[in-house]
Amino acid sequence: MSAFSLFKDKKSKQNKQETPTVEAHYIKLARRASLLRYTVLVLVVLFAVYSFSFHSNEITVDNFEYMMKFLNVGEEDETHENSLIAFDGSKGNRGLIYKGDLAILNENGLTVTGWDGDIILRETFTFDHPKMIENGINIFCYDLGGKELRIFNSYSQLQKTSYDYPVYWVSAAASGEYAVVSSAKGYRSAVYVYDKEFRIRYSRLFGDKYVDFVAISPNGQEFVTAAHYSKNGNLVTQISKFSITSDQALFTQEFIGEIPLGIYYTENGYCLLTTDKMRRLNQENEIISVTDLTSRRLLSGKVFGNRTLVNYALEGLSGGTETVIYGESGGEEFTKSFETSLSDTLICGDTLYTLSPGVLTVCNMANGEEKTYSVPTSYSSLVADGEELILFSENQAEYFIPSAFEGKEDNK
Repeated sequence: MSAFSLFKDKKSKQNKQETPTVEAHYIKLARRASLLRYTVLVLVVLFAVYSFSFHSNEITVDNFEYMMKFLNVGEEDETHENSLIAFDGSKGNRGLIYKGDLAILNENGLTVTGWDGDIILRETFTFDHPKMIENGINIFCYDLGGKELRIFNSYSQLQKTSYDYPVYWVSAAASGEYAVVSSAKGYRSAVYVYDKEFRIRYSRLFGDKYVDFVAISPNGQEFVTAAHYSKNGNLVTQISKFSITSDQALFTQEFIGEIPLGIYYTENGYCLLTTDKMRRLNQENEIISVTDLTSRRLLSGKVFGNRTLVNYALEGLSGGTETVIYGESGGEEFTKSFETSLSDTLICGDTLYTLSPGVLTVCNMANGEEKTYSVPTSYSSLVADGEELILFSENQAEYFIPSAFEGKEDNK
């Protein structure tokens, strides 16, 4: 045995380890896959045990069936299996889409139903002036001028908050936070900001102003308010911007002789609507556009992202309506006149939908194309589901599928 034979043997062993056979390589991968599979299985079992131990009252067969619908086991069907759904009729019914299902609120409570007709959730309570919003996480139901806010998911009521003073407005962020406008003893208004666990993160009290509207930023870290008060015999609108980490307002500005109609976050800032003007501000609180709304009789206004939809009453026509779409710069992007009053108006993408009794008008704002459809006169409002449209009445809702209305349209 030579003096270097020991090192030759070690080198030979290292070479063998560095170049395993194909069979050994796949055996090694199989063992790793098997270990990963059993690890995942153990985690699933532990999660199931935890769920049944601590949340058994929330786990039902209906819940599992509801969750299964989000599992995509095949190619996604672009058409709706059921485009129409009927429900208990009520004059005060209002609806919105929540996670693909239809949420219906009226004076007697909330119902969430799937498009297969199955009732997912039904909660009974009494509201005099019910209002409802959703943020993709929860449904917020409150009694405008009442003292109660209820928060739901698809399965159950998550939170019920009672206030000492009336609730005037609620705004919810996509991140889960939400803001409530109410009041407090010795103050005219109060804004409470909650986190997604329903805990108060911030409160702001107003001693001499009435807060009419609040909008919370998408990340839930800021909010803007539109308030009014009297100064030297004049009504004044005041907008303010707050951070939930600061006691002082980040920005405040007043507009004399105007009454606030709404405040909204937009893609690049926020927008204030008053009885006289529409003002768009950027994220640095600089006014980037001002649109005069006093040249015509204002009926209503809504903000859809960077567009604003304003309805005016037409002069000389009984009940006539003019719908104007304003862009981010404040200029008119699209205008359409109607000889009758409108039940509802909505923007989905580049499409303007207007509903009057028995008639749905669809306008492509990009190319100016227009179509009108005959629809049941019972439909009184429009609900958006992404860029799709739902016709809503007191006792049924229906996805608007143009092919289903063939022969009923009048092209212009």
